[in-house]
Amino acid sequence: MLCLSMADAHDVYRWVAPDGTVHFSDVPHPGADIITFPTWPPPAPRRYMPSPMPGAPDKPVFYVYTRLVIVQPEPGRSVHDNQGNVQVTLIVEPQLNTTQGHKVRILLDGQVQRAPSPSLEQLLTGIERGRHTLAAQVINRWGRVLIRSRPVTFYLKRASPLFHPPRPGTPPKGVKQAPRAPMAPRAPRAPHAPFIPAKPRSTL
Repeated sequence: MLCLSMADAHDVYRWVAPDGTVHFSDVPHPGADIITFPTWPPPAPRRYMPSPMPGAPDKPVFYVYTRLVIVQPEPGRSVHDNQGNVQVTLIVEPQLNTTQGHKVRILLDGQVQRAPSPSLEQLLTGIERGRHTLAAQVINRWGRVLIRSRPVTFYLKRASPLFHPPRPGTPPKGVKQAPRAPMAPRAPRAPHAPFIPAKPRSTL
């Protein structure tokens, strides 16, 4: 039997030999039946995708955080610091994924403090005394928020500068007063009259 490619086949001739054997050929043969096949375009070359590296995941891993808590300062507590420094300590579960660029962002009274950092312990400086609300967020490298903490309210107490005079050589703070004008000289006093003692009275 003769097998022909479908891409190259046009007319195929079929005949049966006296012994009953069926023959196929692309060469004309006396008494053969003509079988016509359509012309098919050649198949497009297959593109092979490169195999992934050994150990590389097939899909990106999505990191899901379940807990973000502010443990310092404690809720409702007072922080005493004359410089206005507040230490912030966080707990995040699972562990912060720094390999994917995740960082922590601190907000004080709704305002972002400092640049996002992978550290779970951060120091805030220059905070005014009074009541403040603190919150934390975990963000990815594009700034998308992955998890938020519950806000924490604390009170910063700083000693009044009236009870702590500045050290010698420290420049004064606040509004500077204008220097006082020199006092005018006083007029000279009139000379006192000489003291004359009184004469004793005579008794009869």
